[in-house]
Amino acid sequence: MRWSIVLMLSATLAGASAPLITSSSEFDLALNASLANSRDSNSFDSLIYFPIDQRLAKLESQAKQTTSSIDRIRARLVLADIYLNSRKSREAIAALDKLETEYPVLADYILLKRAQAQTQIRDLQAAKSTWENILKAFPDSPAAAEAMFALGQNQQLLDKFPAHPRSQEVALRLLAQAPNRVDLMAIMATYFGDYKEITPILDRLVANSASLKADQWWAIADAYYDKYEFGKAANAYTRATSNPLTAYKYARSLQRGKQTEAAIAAYNRVIQQFPQSPQAPRALIRLTQIDSPEMAIAATDRIVASYPDTAGEALGIKSMILQDKLDSPKAASVARNLLLERYGNSAAAADLRWRIAKGQGRGGQLANAIATVDSLIANSPDSDTAAEASFWAGKWANQIGDKAKSKKLFEFAIRQHPDSYYAWRAASLLGWNVGTFTTARYTTPAIALPTARATLPAGSAKLQELYILGLDRDARSQWQAEVRGKRNLEPNEIFTDGVLRVAVQDNLVGIKTLESLDLIDIPASQKVEIVKLKQHPAYMQSLYPFHYWELVSNWSRDRQLSPALVIGLMRQESRFEAQIRSRSGAIGLMQIMPDTGSWIASKRGVSNYNLDKPDDNISFGTWYLDYTHSRYGNNSMLAVASYNAGPNRVAQWVEERSVADPDEFVNSIPYDETRDYVSKVLGNYWNYLRLYSPSVQQQVMALQKIDNLKASK
Repeated sequence: MRWSIVLMLSATLAGASAPLITSSSEFDLALNASLANSRDSNSFDSLIYFPIDQRLAKLESQAKQTTSSIDRIRARLVLADIYLNSRKSREAIAALDKLETEYPVLADYILLKRAQAQTQIRDLQAAKSTWENILKAFPDSPAAAEAMFALGQNQQLLDKFPAHPRSQEVALRLLAQAPNRVDLMAIMATYFGDYKEITPILDRLVANSASLKADQWWAIADAYYDKYEFGKAANAYTRATSNPLTAYKYARSLQRGKQTEAAIAAYNRVIQQFPQSPQAPRALIRLTQIDSPEMAIAATDRIVASYPDTAGEALGIKSMILQDKLDSPKAASVARNLLLERYGNSAAAADLRWRIAKGQGRGGQLANAIATVDSLIANSPDSDTAAEASFWAGKWANQIGDKAKSKKLFEFAIRQHPDSYYAWRAASLLGWNVGTFTTARYTTPAIALPTARATLPAGSAKLQELYILGLDRDARSQWQAEVRGKRNLEPNEIFTDGVLRVAVQDNLVGIKTLESLDLIDIPASQKVEIVKLKQHPAYMQSLYPFHYWELVSNWSRDRQLSPALVIGLMRQESRFEAQIRSRSGAIGLMQIMPDTGSWIASKRGVSNYNLDKPDDNISFGTWYLDYTHSRYGNNSMLAVASYNAGPNRVAQWVEERSVADPDEFVNSIPYDETRDYVSKVLGNYWNYLRLYSPSVQQQVMALQKIDNLKASK
């Protein structure tokens, strides 16, 4: 039955009159059937992150294989896509020749690329015929949206595929001619709320329409909220679909818009209307931030009584309010004791233990401080605080001469919190080849880029195939058509959306989307799902992508800088957005201020440059990072701090403070932004090493393997 579907599709494309396949479920069946005999159907070695010449050589070799294998077929399609993007249109057409009969599952996208190649060589009659064939054979495929766009069927495109990227292009073009067309503005609000200039469109939509649906108001509200237009967001949420999320975000919009009294009332309505929702305890937590101390205490008591998953956090807040605002140290002590006794494995209990340990450490009670950290680790090993606490406890153990204990604590930080800045500091002090504050610029262990991908946790089989092949723009378009502007995504959908955004270099939103998995209020059952999602290789690879890696590698080599350090700094500066501008006017990937760019140009004797161009920006940024290193004897910690705060300020801090213990110095940096910047850049540097350096990866995995063996005994 499954193979009959494939055969019917092949016959249709060959010109026979067999029935057409139009449903996504049938396509999924066809994909499963066509890949059934493939030994490794969920992995395709296309060297996705490698330079184009290496990818071409690999794929051309695969495409010439005479055996009929799924990898050979896949290679031909990917090869055609590369040719097409390089405007080698005839080569693309040759690679695609009759491919749809061998690869029916992606026949619609094969025809799409053929039509695009025919258009490139100006064979417009053949292109028109292919576009029409797509519309006839695949009317429900996103490839049909491309055909409608090419054939000028704008209204049909907007009606049938409103979430497709081509619909955004059409809507914006038509809005330029008729700015107040409600239907076009509604499409932009519903499906493209992340468009950078969406705010004026939303303003016109709100002003010109009196008959929007509740779900449209929800989309408008979310788009305003994401653009920090909190007053406008609050007004829109009042007309949006009523549910716990919109009710909570209405209250949050009021709070962030400084409408405190209204926010208090709105949070209380969330609790009253949706008491069983994850947003109810979060609303109570928000009340503790803006209500009177007495009402805040009442809110924490309500949480403890009704929401045990949030009770630890509430008790931590209660103890601080009692101590700092109500001057009730005895009552605060009771709350702290209850937190440790009843909710001792919570993140709040970990935070409390860490505060206690730091106080003991400052008082010279290092053995007691280490014991407190031991308790923290035993009760809350996965808390974010455990990474910092175990690192500092390792340093304290070293100070009192307990080398074995120090090693154990450092290894815990690496094993349990491998993505943290403190894991790098621990690995550095253990003598791993990962660089120190003074050697990071020269630390260049071999990097092995990923060559293949695993399937994503959401989306159709067609989407999975496009993603595995690295046809990212096609995969993103397919996903947008499938999700169709859904407002409240499940965790696996949030994950998939973030990964696909990063894949097409929508990095700022994509990375933020993935990071939001740690922030969303969801039932405990879904939190377990998020833990599993974060084990997917695409999670960390998307948080730490290799955009512009070839340029980074080349300029890093010229400046004698670790490429992992450079790309780690770039990630922090711009999230790899080449055209981004900061509020202060910094430009591009490495956020060069115009005056700094002019100064660098004068030092280098360069007169013609453009900081919006990745090559020029990375060239100037690496030159400046080399310069800041030279100012401080190649100390990367001080060089990175200088990149953010300026060399003169850092020189002043060095003069005022001791650098004998660099970790203490980092903690003493008086600018919150710079202190955070240093740890994030060097944490990024570490993550690029641990994720992509085989030698570092093996060391981390060896520690985790030892831990797993102990747990199994």
